[in-house]
Amino acid sequence: MGHASLFDRVGALAVVLGVGAAVVVTPPIGLAAPTDSGSSQGDSWADIPSLPAASDTALAPIPGASLPGVTAQQVDPSSIPEDILTAVINFLAAVRNGVVPILANRTPVATPQQVSIPENGSTGPVPFTAYDPDGNRMTFKVNPRGTPGGPQHGVVAIDQRNASFVYTADPNFVGSDTFTVAVSDDTSLHVHGLAGYLGPFHGHDDVATVTVFVGNTPTDTISGDFSMLTYNIAGLPFPLSSAILPRFLFTKEIGKRLNGFFVSNVQEDFSYHAFLIKRSRMPSQTPPSPPTLLWPIGVPFSDGLNTLAVFKVKRLDRQTWWQCDADNCLTVKGFSYSQLQLPGGNTLDLYNLHTNTGGGALTNANLAQLSNYIQQNSAGRPVIVTGDFNARYSDDQSGLLQFAQNNSLTDAWVEVQHGPTTPPFAPTCMVGNECELLDKIFYRSGVGVTLHATAYSNEAPNFLNSKGQPLSDHSPPAVTFQYETTNVSAPP
Repeated sequence: MGHASLFDRVGALAVVLGVGAAVVVTPPIGLAAPTDSGSSQGDSWADIPSLPAASDTALAPIPGASLPGVTAQQVDPSSIPEDILTAVINFLAAVRNGVVPILANRTPVATPQQVSIPENGSTGPVPFTAYDPDGNRMTFKVNPRGTPGGPQHGVVAIDQRNASFVYTADPNFVGSDTFTVAVSDDTSLHVHGLAGYLGPFHGHDDVATVTVFVGNTPTDTISGDFSMLTYNIAGLPFPLSSAILPRFLFTKEIGKRLNGFFVSNVQEDFSYHAFLIKRSRMPSQTPPSPPTLLWPIGVPFSDGLNTLAVFKVKRLDRQTWWQCDADNCLTVKGFSYSQLQLPGGNTLDLYNLHTNTGGGALTNANLAQLSNYIQQNSAGRPVIVTGDFNARYSDDQSGLLQFAQNNSLTDAWVEVQHGPTTPPFAPTCMVGNECELLDKIFYRSGVGVTLHATAYSNEAPNFLNSKGQPLSDHSPPAVTFQYETTNVSAPP
């Protein structure tokens, strides 16, 4: 490598070493009296003595140059020994290679996978289909058997050293079993904790499903079921929250109990997000909107909308309402859009919303804005919409009914509890499946995914403290969905 090329690569070093040269060879900047185009008279300018004719290219004396034994010398870049330049380049490269993996570490990547085993058999070791772009050692985690995200009809044993697993099916079981694996690269020195708040989708974790076909080969479709809960967790900062205190303690308890559901959408997750996820086993979580991460600050900057799931959450878009009034404007209410990746690789669109209070025209305007977004971004796709609607059919049927009709959505509570007929005056109690809540779950099937609500439950009795008090000022409804999805990840 020639000296000139090396010099180009360490330009910053050359500038420092050649500052004397820059002073010597730089021509002087000419001086001219400026004009003022805004003045008809023209302002008089102080006289600027012109340089002597013989000094057109002369420079002012360099301080110290007239001292005995001191002379200004130009540094010739070509005089720098090549081994020194090479050493500097190698040093800078080493710094870069050492710093980048710490400050710009990339997320591991996991993809859905499928395996087949005979009846009453086992398979393995099977390598996980995951890799880390930075070459960090990965760790793998699967939720316990019988829990959301864990195996339901067998046992999984993980070999962390070899990044593989062994699955053993229950005796006489024939069918498919799906579990979720969480992959993390939290094994090296890098900014993992910070990335967990700022990076997309829970920092340096990734999630994928593994489907095991017991006694048969992979099929063109995969079916199963999952639970979906929506919950306004009353996360306004003290003393604004109307729920029982202390909020940080009961928010942490809420997070623990959400582990019993496959997917949870929460609203008013303003000021206690760190406590919500403290005891969570959900491997996929949306990052809170800034600056919720700067606990306890949340209002008025956060929309309070987050998703915790055992399925991979892909994409995230937060939208605020175009219209608000009174105290509704103190928080940036709106809705979030994300995608859930189901076993087999297909996705459905998931919406989480918190409308303005008061009902009527303002709430209807919020729903109209959401409808417009759904029609533009989810045309033909499977959709689940959950959240705090701040409206009941008994308040004003036209708004909710129009929203469902415009987007071909079905209210799971109406379908399971009342058949096809929407009750105009259902009781507005807090406990009991017959109660019409402000919090609702709508859904529809779409290309590649068929959904059907098979069960509805008002989960209020399961979210009480030791004194029988509700953990929030809302009751959380839950729906069990049966799904059938195209197996886009099936081996050829």
